[in-house]
Amino acid sequence: MRCDDVERAVIARAAGRLDPAGVERLAAHLDGCAACREAAGGQDDVAAVLSARPDAAPPLGFATRVMAHLDASPTWLDVIDWRRWTVRLAPAAAALLVVAAVGRGPAAAVEPIEFSDLVTDWVEEDDAAESPALSLLWQEEVNDDTLLEAVLTSGTDGSF
Repeated sequence: MRCDDVERAVIARAAGRLDPAGVERLAAHLDGCAACREAAGGQDDVAAVLSARPDAAPPLGFATRVMAHLDASPTWLDVIDWRRWTVRLAPAAAALLVVAAVGRGPAAAVEPIEFSDLVTDWVEEDDAAESPALSLLWQEEVNDDTLLEAVLTSGTDGSF
């Protein structure tokens, strides 16, 4: 018996639905697994408390309300068993983390660049000769009418 099957087996045993062979397999597993033994002890305590309570009649319409909730289609969160996925994907995530940390190596330092140097490099005189419409944007003596005329008369390549 695996640890995944213990919870269902303990519940079936508490309800009296576990066959004798299942009881033996459960007992053998609980003898060797402390975590499952602790979980089974908790389930047994809950079963003892519930069985000690007096029976109460369900309210009118209880079965109908329960069946209405059971017939509802499950959402995507109900379909996915997150515990199983996280346990199975944890080794792959750890391996990817190790590969990313080790395989990358030390990062090279990059020298900082001043914004003014970047703008100066971007707007050079060579660029101004290639696209005169664009060069008008950085000239202080150009008025709004000239800029509007340049934009309206320039071609798609930025030339007049």
